[in-house]
Amino acid sequence: LGDAPNATRAEDECIYTARGKKEIRMLTNALGAIRNSSHSTADVCQSFYTCGLVDLLMRRLVHDDSTTNNNGVSVLPDATRPWREACFRTAGSLINLAEKCPAVAKKLASNRDIIYILLETWGGMNAITCNNEKRKSKSLRGLPLLHLGLAAVLNAAAGNGGLDDAMIQVLEKERERKKVAQRREEERKLRLEKESDTS
Repeated sequence: LGDAPNATRAEDECIYTARGKKEIRMLTNALGAIRNSSHSTADVCQSFYTCGLVDLLMRRLVHDDSTTNNNGVSVLPDATRPWREACFRTAGSLINLAEKCPAVAKKLASNRDIIYILLETWGGMNAITCNNEKRKSKSLRGLPLLHLGLAAVLNAAAGNGGLDDAMIQVLEKERERKKVAQRREEERKLRLEKESDTS
């Protein structure tokens, strides 16, 4: 994962050989198995953390400036890179682990670069950026549900005062979404009660 973006020209060319493609595919499959396992119980997620898997995944996901964009923010590799899916599955695994294991959430919250990649993996940052550019910061359109694991990471980071404006906005929009959903549910119940009274 992490070494691929750092590869020299000769090493980069090896990635596109038959063997290189097979190794990337095997790595991607292995990370898929880890991601699937991270949906398991809290005990399994705690074991992953205790055995050092979280540190390994973090180190492989964010390693140096080669994974940053023009603003210096850590990002996933672009779609032309064969290791993008492996990185995506790594980030997904970390989000899932953070949901079940508070120690993982706290660990991830201490690394801002990791948080940016997790936000990109979640998929909501583009919607927030688009809404801000259009000055529609209150819009929830296009914003996916906040994953419980990512919410745990952001809340852990908030406890340490480590949130920037975009991260704060993610949490605020999720609170707005919950209020809207709660109001709709209450309206639905009232409507059902009225219908049952008239029948």
